[in-house]
Amino acid sequence: MTTKSEVDFSSIEVMARMTGTEIEARELVDKWLLITYDIPHDEKGDKARRAFLNEARLIGATRHTDSVYLLPWTKHAEVLALQLARAGEVCVWTSNTTDEAKATEITRNYDKGLQPQLDEISSRVDRIAQNISKGWMKRASMMANKTDKMVDNMEQAIIRRGSAQLYILLKLIKERWNAVSQSLYD
Repeated sequence: MTTKSEVDFSSIEVMARMTGTEIEARELVDKWLLITYDIPHDEKGDKARRAFLNEARLIGATRHTDSVYLLPWTKHAEVLALQLARAGEVCVWTSNTTDEAKATEITRNYDKGLQPQLDEISSRVDRIAQNISKGWMKRASMMANKTDKMVDNMEQAIIRRGSAQLYILLKLIKERWNAVSQSLYD
């Protein structure tokens, strides 16, 4: 197992500077928010719940149980908690992990939670490329807008997480997406 001092984040930091992106690369996430909520099932509550779940998923929140989510402690996570609190009862716990083994386990689980979304984006890129090759430009174009948003949201989630490995994987998917989307508009 690599220790923090052995991890080289220079490549992600260089990529971030080249793209004008702010990123704090880190092997482990050691500051977390745990959000629990009790939102009424009415129009306002359902709307707030949907908005929270959609946004929490995009930033890689890990679902612990119904109405309990673990998120890296960022300003974005704090804003989500505040928005949800407008519709019902919300409790937010903050935690700094002091046990490196536990922090490693939690971070690994968090990163695993982002992987299905990366897989979904990659699959969408493949389907759009297939649609283009079949001449189904309208179908490909309809998928492109959502795919753009998914790529942008995932990039923000990975930047907040600070994972060099996930960032490199997303960069590869983005390169494929840029080539496919370019062929869509040629």
